[in-house]
Amino acid sequence: MKALGVATMLVLALFLGVFVWALASGTPLSGEPSALMHINKETKPQKLALSAPVVPSMPQALSGGRAQVVLDVTPDHLRSSATPTGQGPRNGLIEQSKFGPLPKRSTDGRSPALAYARAGLTAADTMPRIAILITGLGLNQRLSERAVQKLPPEISLAFSAYGRRLPKLVGKARNMGHELMLQVPLEPYDYPESDTGPHTLLAANSAQENRSRLHWSLGRFKGYFGVVNNKGGRFLANKKAADGLFKELQHRGLVFFRENTGGSPALSQIAERVGLGYSQANLQIDRNPSERAITRALQKLEATAKRSGFAVGVAHMHPVSINMISKWARKLESRGFHLVPVSAAYGTSRS
Repeated sequence: MKALGVATMLVLALFLGVFVWALASGTPLSGEPSALMHINKETKPQKLALSAPVVPSMPQALSGGRAQVVLDVTPDHLRSSATPTGQGPRNGLIEQSKFGPLPKRSTDGRSPALAYARAGLTAADTMPRIAILITGLGLNQRLSERAVQKLPPEISLAFSAYGRRLPKLVGKARNMGHELMLQVPLEPYDYPESDTGPHTLLAANSAQENRSRLHWSLGRFKGYFGVVNNKGGRFLANKKAADGLFKELQHRGLVFFRENTGGSPALSQIAERVGLGYSQANLQIDRNPSERAITRALQKLEATAKRSGFAVGVAHMHPVSINMISKWARKLESRGFHLVPVSAAYGTSRS
């Protein structure tokens, strides 16, 4: 019995010692705050996803259920103009169809023309403005990539409805800050000798057929603010055909840009009647695709802007055009001009 009593006393002493040590060391037994960390040796560290140069919206930054750390390396020239081009297409402005995603007005009245137009300058800035639109992107992948990378973001880009791998290429252009347009094939005077492809809108077609062909083009990619013609002399000269096209574009909240120069009072009148934003080029920059001719054309564009305050030039995706326009744009502001996106031609009256 005596031995049992001694053992009991030793156990009690040992328990008391452990309790006192717990109070002093701050373990969970002490009642003090504590944290238990379970480390799985098999777990690999997660890589941080860095996105540049345009910071996406927060929902996109958290896409796929995995948090992304987004590094803000937006260039100053993009930061100063609150352009939405890096945010990508918005669900409220998209209508799903058998032809793909079509642009549409949102239920709260927003239009693709306003949502996807790159922000311009304030009215307080009185320097003459020049806008440039490069057409035909997507038909030649190498040249298209070069245009997207080399041209300043203020220059607007028009992608052909017949372009290849458009979503990927358009995404790159958007991330570089470029404003986007869609180039739709319209019937030229010498059709079909001048072949504009199987989805060309024809003046003699029914309104339903032309609407289907237009929807095929509109569904090729997302995020453009307006449509520009590819050819189209005969189609646009037909008032009934032009009226049908303009009404559908207005209904979908887009604008129309005519790459051809010269007067077209009938088209502007139709556009005004249906409430469609309409503009056209002052000058074809590379009608003669040579360095000397392009230099003279750009000088003429500057003279037009200085005289009227605003001028719009159009160029095709020729290598010489990309090189010359890129070089010209670098020193444009030092000569007293602002380079602005084509959407600036529509002012506040866009659809």
